[in-house]
Amino acid sequence: MNNEEIRNQEETLEQEETVERNYELRRLKDRDLFPVLSIVTDVFPDDLNPIFSQVISKEKTVEEIGAVAVMKIVLSVLKNMDKVKDDVYALLSDVSGIPAGEIQEMPFGTTPLMIWDIVNNEKNAGFFKVLSKLF
Repeated sequence: MNNEEIRNQEETLEQEETVERNYELRRLKDRDLFPVLSIVTDVFPDDLNPIFSQVISKEKTVEEIGAVAVMKIVLSVLKNMDKVKDDVYALLSDVSGIPAGEIQEMPFGTTPLMIWDIVNNEKNAGFFKVLSKLF
């Protein structure tokens, strides 16, 4: 197999592994605070406390710690999905307008992608900045 054939196969595999975003998520609102707070407090990684403390003390900005915090929150939610799955699916349903049962039946990888999109969306930065002050 030559290099071009290998690259073509790799591109094909990458395309097959890509989860389509066949959903739209609305911006988080005040009414989402309590469901998000419930989920995050149930799975809150202990090592996020110092990170949020840096934001509160203005040592670092949300943007500076953002990627680390986002990744830790997403991974923590996913690792503890058995504890919070009903709350997560209810929140995803509310934010997307898709019934929770349908979200559960979507292709593998959709739920983590939806969680990532909510937490990582710039439109929701203010929401998570306020949330960080609660910790």
